[in-house]
Amino acid sequence: MTRPRWLFLAGIVGISLVPAFFLRDVVYGALIVPLAYLFYLGKYYYTAIPQFFLWVLLLLLLFVSVAWNFLPEARPSPRKERIRKPAEGQVEALTLWIHKARKGNYFKWQLANRLGRISRRIDELSGQRAGPGTEGVEKYLDAGLNHSFVDFPTSRNRLRPPAATALDLDPKDAVDYLESQLELRSDRHS
Repeated sequence: MTRPRWLFLAGIVGISLVPAFFLRDVVYGALIVPLAYLFYLGKYYYTAIPQFFLWVLLLLLLFVSVAWNFLPEARPSPRKERIRKPAEGQVEALTLWIHKARKGNYFKWQLANRLGRISRRIDELSGQRAGPGTEGVEKYLDAGLNHSFVDFPTSRNRLRPPAATALDLDPKDAVDYLESQLELRSDRHS
């Protein structure tokens, strides 16, 4: 607990002690005496029952509970059939990341990382480095591959807009760049 919570708790206990001191006779008469009387009556009736009956009752309960576990079920319990969602494809996953990218730097970085890996895969498949894109696209893909989302902290002050980062690029620009690279590569191999 933090210090203000400890002080608050101590204050409540301190304030409660004052009425408790003055109401101790009322609590004793209204709560303690009736509970003690009920305990006394329960003990009295318990001792009035012979021990033989108590042991028979205990053994009977034990036998029934053990026998109940050994009995087979009369009919199988109906099971609800699980409704399985179809597997999420790569396009659906990318669409989900694009939608989430509006919510914070982590999701923006995840999208940039995914697009950066696609760019790297295109380079590996073609065997050559991609042609230069705009400076913003290059920074965006670099931020996704060579940086972490913690390198782009958000502003702690909610009233001030966050500082501009390389992740603020519209993902559509990066996708257009990657598509143009794929078209150029497919033209070269045709």
